[in-house]
Amino acid sequence: MAANPFNLQVAPCAAPIECNELNFQGLYLYHTVLGPKANQISIVESKGSMGTTAVNNWAVYDGPGPDAKVVAHAQGLHIQAGNWLNSFSLVFENERFSGSTLQVMGITVESGEWAIVGGTGQFALANGVISKRFHEQRSDGNVIELTIRAFCPLLKGARYPVTKIGTWGGPGGNPMDITEVSKRLESITVKSAPNAVVSFAFSYVDYAGQKHSAGPWGGSGGEPHTIQLAESELITEVSGTVNASIGGISDLVTSIKFVTNRQTYGPWGEVKGTPFKVPVQPGSNIVGFFGRSGIYLDAIGVYVSSL
Repeated sequence: MAANPFNLQVAPCAAPIECNELNFQGLYLYHTVLGPKANQISIVESKGSMGTTAVNNWAVYDGPGPDAKVVAHAQGLHIQAGNWLNSFSLVFENERFSGSTLQVMGITVESGEWAIVGGTGQFALANGVISKRFHEQRSDGNVIELTIRAFCPLLKGARYPVTKIGTWGGPGGNPMDITEVSKRLESITVKSAPNAVVSFAFSYVDYAGQKHSAGPWGGSGGEPHTIQLAESELITEVSGTVNASIGGISDLVTSIKFVTNRQTYGPWGEVKGTPFKVPVQPGSNIVGFFGRSGIYLDAIGVYVSSL
């Protein structure tokens, strides 16, 4: 049987063009080789110059100081092959990216670059580099500063687990919405008058970890009320009232209240008119808002996401 002829082909294909950019700075890898807190151990000892193999569970912190928190672990192995060849998963543990990973390969720990050759979760199909800079020599090992730069494509047909519900209120004003899909709310600011909600604003974090602000939706003035949500605090219910007419304007949001897994905020405005209530199912939370506004908040709706 004749052998198949040598053939290399490159063909264009329909590929995703949108992507999220990762730019993580101020991370510090603790390469601890000695003492009770050693985070690597040799499993194969070579008799020659190559082949020594060690497994690692290097901790990555959000700073170099004693109050720094662990945000990830570099879990894998490194083999002596002229240089130390590293191959590991960078497994994130902080709430925003918990469970997502970057797949990393390269040589040496103290300097140069590692290649990001893949990822999972929020970093699916990531490609990029991790730049390393020696930060500090310690008696039990080294501290290495890391800077991560990578791109994660948004695949065609990909959908974030977010459901749009509502609105409650009237048809007046102009439509208002967010520019990026929200993953987590950070703050909410309501300005209220004695008879209505004057304006509404909030900040949120998207699926790429970028922060955004929306609003204020509505007019000026009013008494401000601000909710600063803790990272683990989730909104589980929004309720309020809608009045048929205020000053000749139909169906404005007259009051609004928020319930989280920790406490209740509000109601703010005047609890008068037709009530509405948006509870979410267990395992879900409210991550964003949309609505209508003019000189007041005319209508409000919510984005709900699974945890």
